[in-house]
Amino acid sequence: MCIEQELKLSGLDKHLSKFAQAGLLIETDPDAARQLLNDDVLLAISHIGLPDQYNPYRERLNEMAFDPENFIHYLALVEYISRFDASGMMAMPGTSLSCRAVMAQGNEAQQEFFFSRYLQQPVWTFFAVTEPDFGSDAQGISATLTPEDDYFLLNGEKMFIGGAQLASVGLVFARMGNSQRLVMVEPAAHQETFTVTPLDAYGLAGAGLSRIEMRNLPVSGEHILGLHESGLRQGITAIGTVFEKHRPLVAAMALGTARGLLTALEQANVTGLAHEWRQYHALYQKLLQVGEGYQHGDAKVHLTSQLKCQATRFAEQVALLLPHHLPEQWLTDAALQKRYRDAFAFEYMEGTTNIHRLNAFRSYTASLGAA
Repeated sequence: MCIEQELKLSGLDKHLSKFAQAGLLIETDPDAARQLLNDDVLLAISHIGLPDQYNPYRERLNEMAFDPENFIHYLALVEYISRFDASGMMAMPGTSLSCRAVMAQGNEAQQEFFFSRYLQQPVWTFFAVTEPDFGSDAQGISATLTPEDDYFLLNGEKMFIGGAQLASVGLVFARMGNSQRLVMVEPAAHQETFTVTPLDAYGLAGAGLSRIEMRNLPVSGEHILGLHESGLRQGITAIGTVFEKHRPLVAAMALGTARGLLTALEQANVTGLAHEWRQYHALYQKLLQVGEGYQHGDAKVHLTSQLKCQATRFAEQVALLLPHHLPEQWLTDAALQKRYRDAFAFEYMEGTTNIHRLNAFRSYTASLGAA
């Protein structure tokens, strides 16, 4: 029995079809899209990974066939959802990169401040690292956190930040002296010093990308993760740990998007896709193998980077079949056009191919004991 049948994922189809509808609506009517996504099953899925005491959907999750604590199951679920629409999934409130960072680096009071709001309302968050001039180079960030009397001032700009337009809280990565820190920020409490500018998106509009600017935003020391701990642990190391576990999820989304496009081609009676289907199944097995490494605490960074590169490239490869095999639909079918554009956006999520080549090389040589 394949994992898809084992987890009874097809039982979610009537709910997941809403992702496909919402993914298209997001580009023209975001409010209508979010209303469509107000579904208990979809919301339960989007809250996988929250601490139990703050998860309003924990009982609903326990009723499902998959284990939300099993990373292999989670990857299979994300891949399956993305066959319908990855962009719709990204538009949901719930668990995010910043949640993982707060769970890993925040003390009890900080976790209470960050997560307690999930029990009261839908919550979107953001994780702000990338900058206009330095990209995602954590060592080169220019956003600063400077002491001022009994608090700190946060200044800087961040670019391509997902979730910020609706976020009630988020994390900003900033330089503090010779180290870097993650800072919790509530946009609504700092409307004069925190500005969010929406950005147009070619694909995956559900991410809600924005540019954010902070000008002398006051920050309490209580909202700086690990203020009195090692700067290394709270800085680049913390960022790397958070991103590393998210990269297989990007690969799963890319692979699921490719699967959805292959299915669309087959439904249009396109033949000669055996090679692409073999590639898909090989990458799917690699996805599960990478997930197994994370599940058992034996993840290998170079395999994760390799998978991310291969899955994103495969999604683009399949998308490029559309104008060749379905030229009329490619020009007239809005849903197909949107999914075509989505396929080219995964390359820019959690590191481009060039970054992952370096990442994989460093990880692999280090595993061999090479300098």
